[in-house]
Order: sequence, then C-alpha cells, then structure tokens
Amino acid sequence: MAGRIPQSFINELLARVDLVDIIDSRVPLKKAGRNYSACCPFHNEKTPSFSVNPDKQFYYCFGCGASGNALTFIMEYEGQEFVAAVEELAGQQGMEVPREASLGSNFNQNNELYETMEKVAAAYQLQLKHHPNSRKAIEYLKNRGLSGEIAKQYAIGYAPPDWQNLLGLEKDQKALQENLVKTGMMIKKDDGRAYDRFRDRIMFPIRNRRGQVLGFGGRVIDKGEPKYLNSPETVLFHKGRELYGIYEMRRQLRNIDQVIIVEGYMDVVALAQYGIYNAVATLGTATTSDHLLTLFRICPSIVFCFDGDKAGRAAALRALNHALPLLKEAREIRLMFLPEGEDPDSMVRNIGSESFLEQVQQATTLFDYLFEYLTSQVDMNTFEGPAKLVHLAKPFITEIKEPILLARFQQKLSQLTGLSEKQLESTLEPGDIDTQSQISQSGQNPPTYHNENPPPEYNTQGHQPQQTVETPPTAKPKQSERNKAPFRRAIALLLQYPDALPAADLGWLKPIEELGAQMLYEIYKLISNNEAATTAILVENWREKPEYPHLIKLANMELHADSENVHSELCEIFKRLEKNYLLDQWDRLTEKLRNGTVTGAEKDQLKQLQKAIYSK
Repeated sequence: MAGRIPQSFINELLARVDLVDIIDSRVPLKKAGRNYSACCPFHNEKTPSFSVNPDKQFYYCFGCGASGNALTFIMEYEGQEFVAAVEELAGQQGMEVPREASLGSNFNQNNELYETMEKVAAAYQLQLKHHPNSRKAIEYLKNRGLSGEIAKQYAIGYAPPDWQNLLGLEKDQKALQENLVKTGMMIKKDDGRAYDRFRDRIMFPIRNRRGQVLGFGGRVIDKGEPKYLNSPETVLFHKGRELYGIYEMRRQLRNIDQVIIVEGYMDVVALAQYGIYNAVATLGTATTSDHLLTLFRICPSIVFCFDGDKAGRAAALRALNHALPLLKEAREIRLMFLPEGEDPDSMVRNIGSESFLEQVQQATTLFDYLFEYLTSQVDMNTFEGPAKLVHLAKPFITEIKEPILLARFQQKLSQLTGLSEKQLESTLEPGDIDTQSQISQSGQNPPTYHNENPPPEYNTQGHQPQQTVETPPTAKPKQSERNKAPFRRAIALLLQYPDALPAADLGWLKPIEELGAQMLYEIYKLISNNEAATTAILVENWREKPEYPHLIKLANMELHADSENVHSELCEIFKRLEKNYLLDQWDRLTEKLRNGTVTGAEKDQLKQLQKAIYSK
C-alpha cells in the first residue's frame, strides 16, 4: 500500500506494546532491580550487559552499545525492514497499519484546550471557596472526613447551579464556547447556544500523568440523578485509558510497589486522607487492558477492590478476562472483596489505614479466585463434574500467554479433575490453547550488531547546566556557546523523564533557530500532545533525522539526577534559557537603537523586554 505510515500511529503502537514481553519471547530476561537483564543477543559475552528498562521502553547494551525500542529490536534481531517491523508489532496488537501522504498536527489546538480546562478547574476551586451555594458542598466534604489540604491537593471544586457560568472565564465568549463544547464542558443546542454540562455538583478534575486536566467527574450533593456525571469522550479525554488519581499518586510516592484500583473518586480521596496514596479509580467504565498496562509500567502488583455483592463478583470476572493475557511471572493481580454495605471510603474510616492495608495484603490472588469461581459452577462429586470443569476452563486457558503460568494452571486443573496432564491436553481441541513457548535460541543466527564506533564513556560534567553570568549584554558570550549545555541537559532529562515536564509555555523556543532549541521545542510538543510518551516514543520521532544517533546517546546517558528533583531542575533550566533568549532580543534591538534604525514599536518592545528580564 502506498503512502507513509503516520507517526501518530507509530507512537500509539509503541504505547501499546511491552518491550519486556517482545524481547523476553526471544531472549529470556531476568529481573534486575526495576530493569531486566540478559546476555546481549548482538555480541558474544558471558556476563549479562544487556539491560531493558520497562519505564522507558528502551534497551541498552553496556558492552556493544546496541540500543533502541521495540521496533529497533525487531529490525536488528530479526533482520527486518522498518515497515515489516511495524506490521509485525501491529499484527500482534490487532491493529491495522494506516497509510497517508502527510501527517498533520493537532498540537496547537489541543494545547489551547488544555489551557481552557486549567481555567475551568481553577474557576471551580474558586467557586468552592466563594460561591454562596457552595456551603452545602463544603459541609458534604467535611462530613466525609476530608480536610482542606486534601481537597486542595486533588483540586476539588464546585460547579454553581447557573446554566452559563463558564462563559465568564474569558472576554471572547464565542471562541471560549467553542473550546468548552469541544472539551465536553458545555452542551450545544440546535439554535447555536450552549449551556454548562455540570451544575450544582462537587467537581473532581481528572488529570493525566503530567497533571493536565482532561475532564471532570461531578457528584450531586443532594438528591438527583445521575449520582456521578463524567465528562464525555473528547479529543483530550478517553475513559478507557485514563485513571483518576494517577497524577496525585505519582507526586506523593517515589517508589510504587502496588496500586489499588477502586471504584470512585471519593474512594481515592478518602484513602489519601488516611495516608494511602497508591489508589486510583476507573472513570465509570470497566477496567481495560490499557488501564492495566499503564499501571504495570509503574509497578508489578495490582489489587482490585470490589464490592462483595453479585455486581462486584461480575466486575471481578470482567477484570480477570482483561488481566489474564497481560500476566507474566513478574506481575501479580489480587482481588479484594469488601463486606456488604462497605466501600473503601467507609471501611478505612471504620478500621483505620493500618487494618485496611493488612486486608489489601491478604487479598485473593487472581488464579485462586479463578479456580474458586470455576469450581463453584460445578458439582465435583458427580460423574460429569470434572468434564464440565474442563469445559468451563477452556476460554480462560486460551487467554493465558505466559508459559510458566499456563503450565501451572493446567497442572492445578489436572489435580482437580483427576485427569493426567496428557489426558487433559487431549480433551482440548487444537487451537483452544496457545501453547507456543518462548522461541528457542538454538539454531538461530541473529544478525550481528555492527557498531564500528560504540558510544564513548559519557562525561556527565559536560552536561551539567552552566550558570549564566548576568553581565551587560555586550559582555556576555554568544547564545550558541551559552545555551549548548543547558539545551543538551534539558533534552536528556525530558527524554528519560517525560512525566517531569513542567506545566509551562515554551512557545518562546519556537523562533530560536539554534538546533538545540528546535529539538527541545519538538520534544516539548510531543510530550504535551501524548500523555503516554516514553523514551521509546520520543526517540522514534527522530528515526529518519540526522539527530537520531545523538538522541540515542542522550536517552542512555547517565544523568546523575534524582527522579524527585528532575521537575525542579527542568524549571530552572527553562527559566535560564528564556532569560538568555530575552537578553539576545535586547542585544538585537539595542544595536538598532545605536544605529538609529529602531522603530517606535521596537522601542516599546525594549521596555517590555527590560521588565521581563528583571522579572526572571
């Protein structure tokens, strides 16, 4: 098929695949801290130096320098061309590869919508403090045991009962209304007028991993239906991908070993009130594979918290079906069922955080629950019972992709039915079970990794941000000399920690012609427009550009940076670079002033620059 593969599709593909699974099915990996290791498949070695980082979705060999993402690995290991590698990975994900002549960008439009949503969130918070009708909302939150600090941390607000309250956010009401309709905050009628979707509700902003507001959940205060009202699907908000509380969780916890999935906003906030920050909630929809993959990239253990009634058990079964294909040896899922009439909010208030967490640790493992469910459907004391059990187990067996877990499941089923494992296998029709094991390495000749010039040892000192000397413009060094190290450091930090991107407008980078500024601006746009951005996705956008090898080095460079401090370091670098940019503009205009060629508008610009420079 003619036409290029859109970069947006490649980004989406890399966000869905798991590099650990792809490599582990060809080169068995071993857990090594938060990463995985193996002997490098691209050169001969006895001691493992090949490392796979599941957070970055990137691999690197400290021996030969082989490095890249899932597409790079398929190309190098199996000797495939780029398009073939994309088609192979897309086929595994059930995705059809699109083609088009050119790729457009919605960055500017989406960025404007994000700004609108930030204003809406701030307005709701302000209304919670000052609107005459908000007293009942405040009393409700207090009665639920929430402090002002927690309400502020989760940016909880109040939507007044007015029909067009949001139109007062900006003077240009026509453009504002258009953005509010696009984000689902207003509903447009046939006559062209619009009204607020959320009225007289407590508002919970739904934020992505970088803190950008995507949508809202609104809870009714008194009587009314629906009890909870969520934003509709928009260009920013996709319920099947987003999780409430994930941003706040990552801000509060440095190392996350386990995540609790609960049902509602108040459950997340109430647990946080008791110091339990590792909870997130789905957004009025069942847990999806995208939800689970997002969480598995953060930690290896997930605990579902369900009601103990019939509806809760049904929800557990749906979650189980999504989870089985994603499980592997290093991943764990448990199911916690609450007593009748309890939810996480009420339970943690009744028994306290310590007892609640004890019950979380005692939650039933997914496979124990699965066997409990299967055996509850049959009478094993009858002649037909074992046969019926095997029949009921078949659909679940086909979903288990991890060979070790599949073998253990079949072994347990054999014990329950009294059939030998060989007899059990003979009862399953061909195709019922995907028994394909890990690809054997014997007899294969993977392509040799050619690297005549392996990456040198990185001198990290050369990548530290340099302090700019605040001297008169005529005495300062040229921009290219002054900014080179900070640009390189900022790019490296964003490549390795995309979630640390500050909520800042970097539009001032756009007119700077220097390559470092252009690359930094492009990375900023990519991260802002793709909340699932990883190192793998960011680097992939430069595959066909001459800067690609340089970005590979920066993606693997030892930064000596504490992940907790990356955000603040980036803020400082951006502040320093922007000031340098303003000083350069000052130089240009003062030179024109000396030459007598400055215009009146440029004189006004000089005054504005002076104010801006001194404010930095």
